[in-house]
Amino acid sequence: ARAVRAAAHADAPVMKGSAVTRRDAILGATATAVSLLGNTGAARALDVGAAAPTFTLPATGGGTVALNDVVKANKYTVLYFYNQDFSSGCSIEAERFNQALGDFKAKGAEVVGVSMDSMVKHEEFCSAKDLRFKLLSDNDGAVSAAYGADLKIPILGKFSDRQTFLIDGTGTVKGHWLERDGSMANVKTPAHTSQILEAIDKL
Repeated sequence: ARAVRAAAHADAPVMKGSAVTRRDAILGATATAVSLLGNTGAARALDVGAAAPTFTLPATGGGTVALNDVVKANKYTVLYFYNQDFSSGCSIEAERFNQALGDFKAKGAEVVGVSMDSMVKHEEFCSAKDLRFKLLSDNDGAVSAAYGADLKIPILGKFSDRQTFLIDGTGTVKGHWLERDGSMANVKTPAHTSQILEAIDKL
């Protein structure tokens, strides 16, 4: 119970400039707590060396984004799944990726974020946080499930699990980090973006 309370408090939602409801706060905090405790009901995540499942999803800024197009246009794709727009942990994580965009671009990498939030909420989140990368709406959770990055919580519903995949120009997963197994460095500091950049340097 202590672990659940601590995790929930750490990722309580930020209420600035958005119609974030009390239900959003409870859902976001609970998703983070359940993820950290490992009781997610999620499918096995992709292993390094696997082919990244292809998809096309609606994206912020209008239109859709196809993974194949992103992969072909860049040396690397950083595809990260997160719980919920406007929760404090996910907000800081997005800001850290935003701050590191220049470093990723210098290495030929594009950052793309995915959660099960609606496009309306994604657009609000991008605007509030001034995000300069695309967020994709996996509204039915099918893409998250394909990557083993889905959380199923009784009564509360489904969320994307906090995971990051590094994909190369052939569509192969070259790096994979999960919060719940400890392989992901702290997303609330630059440590996680730094570990991805360091992994690119080693390829």
